[in-house]
Amino acid sequence: MKYKKLFETVKIRNVELKNRYAMAPMGPLGLADAEGGFNQRGIEYYTARARGGTALIITGVTFVDNEVEEHGMPNVPCPTHNPVHFVRTSKEMTERIHAYDSKIFLQMSAGFGRVTIPTNLGEYPPVAPSPIPHRWLDKTCRELTVEEIHSIVRKFGDGAFNAKRAGFDGVQIHAVHEGYLLDQFAIAFFNKRTDAYGGPLENRLRFAREIVEEIKQRCGEEFPVTLRFSPKSFIKDWREGALPGEEFEEKGRDLDEGIEAAKLLVSYGYDALDVDVGSYDSWWWSHPPMYQKKGLYIPYARLVKEAVDVPVLCAGRMDNPDLALAALEDGACDIISLGRPLLADPDYVNKLRTGQVADIRPCLSCHEGCMGRIQEYSSLGCAVNPAACREKEVALTPALKKKRVLIAGGGVAGCEAARVLALRGHEPVIFEKSNRLGGNLIPGGAPDFKEDDLALDVGIAGDTPGI
Repeated sequence: MKYKKLFETVKIRNVELKNRYAMAPMGPLGLADAEGGFNQRGIEYYTARARGGTALIITGVTFVDNEVEEHGMPNVPCPTHNPVHFVRTSKEMTERIHAYDSKIFLQMSAGFGRVTIPTNLGEYPPVAPSPIPHRWLDKTCRELTVEEIHSIVRKFGDGAFNAKRAGFDGVQIHAVHEGYLLDQFAIAFFNKRTDAYGGPLENRLRFAREIVEEIKQRCGEEFPVTLRFSPKSFIKDWREGALPGEEFEEKGRDLDEGIEAAKLLVSYGYDALDVDVGSYDSWWWSHPPMYQKKGLYIPYARLVKEAVDVPVLCAGRMDNPDLALAALEDGACDIISLGRPLLADPDYVNKLRTGQVADIRPCLSCHEGCMGRIQEYSSLGCAVNPAACREKEVALTPALKKKRVLIAGGGVAGCEAARVLALRGHEPVIFEKSNRLGGNLIPGGAPDFKEDDLALDVGIAGDTPGI
């Protein structure tokens, strides 16, 4: 009963969620096919998290436009490239997710703008609201025309319409956050325009306003449209971010403007705000590594929650259930978003619901399997869960004949071998010369900010039958 509040229902517009857990959006690289639909890996990946008890699945980013800013196929799913194919593949996924009484929102993006990943840049120069420096390359971005802005807005309407046809319960707009294209329009440091899309805050938010108005006009007022939103940027200067606790002059969005923007965005029609902080210029805020404290977005979510009357989602190393419970009880947010923790353990929510907290496989916040694999191989994965994004391909089949298997060494590899053998029905026996399992996890967990390494080490024996 301790975590009862985490399993209360909550509504986003007219969509009721069975508990307070959402899967935070993470780049779905490797989960799309050549025509912009979801491939079988993607379908199995999202379905596994619904089967694991997560109430709301928010897909990783999909691009509605591939003309103004070229993304290439297959990169990530696209609801506008081949609508019939997108609807067909998505429908298979949404029906399976609904079978577990979970909901699913499609995250749609206007594009990267000045933060375009160099390897994905294509033939065209990077675009932005104004001629400003690119984040990674020594290039100046091309200013978007008004006609191009209007084209992207129409594509959002098309994408949301196709998402609704495909069975998605709502959409999330990516993003007035993290310094992506919509955020660049919203922040005066990046937006030097003198037309209707520049100048005062209302003008800088006009792009985001037109998007939600277009979607509501195409899909109806009751179709939920949520927004990924950062109330603070932590930008010191071009390509320079602020560290935790550092005193600095904010060049991006400060908290005063962030709260004002949140109120305006809700007045425009956004049905929930999914809160984080940071930007590509301050990467360690948007994608918090292990040395960032857990629950780092809670203070910012609280400020947003106090300013608006729609549900607020909060992510940012929220895998500690006591921390998540406290955030709900204190009124800091309404919904807990888990990103990388659901890569590490798709059954996190069901394990928590049934009191198996010790059996939850911890996320190390290491960035090796998720961000690292995306950077090197354009494919999402997880360092502590080799089945992530390969659920069907590496599914374990029961052994027809039970065997007793000797394993020499109780390091990470030996324990993983024992785990797989035990789950298949064999009897693994580990011989370890020291008095403790875990191998390199033991010294690796020595720094005080790597407590999850030790949690994984401690969980190895408990999670491996027969050891």
